[in-house]
Amino acid sequence: MSLSSSKKIKITYDLKPPNGVEAGDKPTTRSFEFEVSTPTVNSNEKEAVDVKAYCAALRKTLEVARNDVGDELTAWRDLVGKAELIKEPKKGSGGEEDEDEIDDEEEPWIWAMMLE
Repeated sequence: MSLSSSKKIKITYDLKPPNGVEAGDKPTTRSFEFEVSTPTVNSNEKEAVDVKAYCAALRKTLEVARNDVGDELTAWRDLVGKAELIKEPKKGSGGEEDEDEIDDEEEPWIWAMMLE
């Protein structure tokens, strides 16, 4: 059995972050290429692919690709998420009561329903 690296997985992203998101040195467009080591078996006429070994190599390459691209996109998600938190403050931060809190003096009927 020999290994030839003729198969590749290519992943490209092109992000359009919202205005005001400071990306720093992170590129908004990026391409990744991951080589799949294709195991082959020598036969009389041509090389045949060992299917089990190929699937294992493909699975391993996909895991690496998912982790690498996932790490990049997670960093972007965190940047955009932080920018959105700054842009949209939480409800109730202006001194107003939280809607989930029940005031028994203002809404006694709620307590009556809860006790039934």
